[in-house]
Amino acid sequence: MGIVQDVKCHNCGAPLSLKSGEVVITCDYCGTSFNVASGKDFFLKHSIIPSEKTEGDIRGIVKYWMSDDALKPSNMEKSSKITGVSLTFLPFYIVHMNVTSHYEGYFTRTGGKKEKNGSLHREYYWKILGRRGSNFPVKEYEIPLSGKEDFNLSKIPSRAKFLNAEFDEKDAEDLAKVQIMDHQKYLLSQQVNQFSSFDNDFELEDIEFVHSPVWKIDFIYAKSSYQILICGSTGDVIRGDIPPPDQSVGGFFSDIKKAIFGR
Repeated sequence: MGIVQDVKCHNCGAPLSLKSGEVVITCDYCGTSFNVASGKDFFLKHSIIPSEKTEGDIRGIVKYWMSDDALKPSNMEKSSKITGVSLTFLPFYIVHMNVTSHYEGYFTRTGGKKEKNGSLHREYYWKILGRRGSNFPVKEYEIPLSGKEDFNLSKIPSRAKFLNAEFDEKDAEDLAKVQIMDHQKYLLSQQVNQFSSFDNDFELEDIEFVHSPVWKIDFIYAKSSYQILICGSTGDVIRGDIPPPDQSVGGFFSDIKKAIFGR
């Protein structure tokens, strides 16, 4: 990714390390956020959730996670080798929005064609990861917003990665609208499976920008690579790859024993 050399912080004058594709960047020296697209300081409230877990804590969590489920191979903990442990602060937009969907359509799953119409209102605090093309499981991640603080560079450990956002709050709002509209349709799917009209009223309440800590653990089991994602604030496993069962005879009986008696 190319680096633009001549962009400076509006607050302290320090050079900004801008990578190709990044729109909202944070100064490494004073912590001021800057919107490159508009050429103005970033006006959203910027918060950070500190990582309460150390690398030692994370390794302990991984060890327990590998051994606490009967669906995992019985030798997973002993036979796995951790190849990488890294902490990254990911940029999220929290879009607070009230949405009312007005719909007309039909329910046909019972063999007939019953007309349906009405409205569905919901309030959302919708999470949008500020990175394009990421496979991070946003829906599975409950961001621990109760632990957020005003953004402060001192909350970022020296070895941690810090990612800037690749789009701004207007793009986040537009993306949230599309995703929420799809979710509203999903909520109505038990009542309407054919829509003849579907309109939405969006009322934006607020958007907040927050960096949240996620640990990524890479490990090898039976010569294959896997990954675990853990929240750096709570220690909760966001998502973890589970290898297939040990196909050997010994592995089969070990798995049966684990399923019956536990660890």
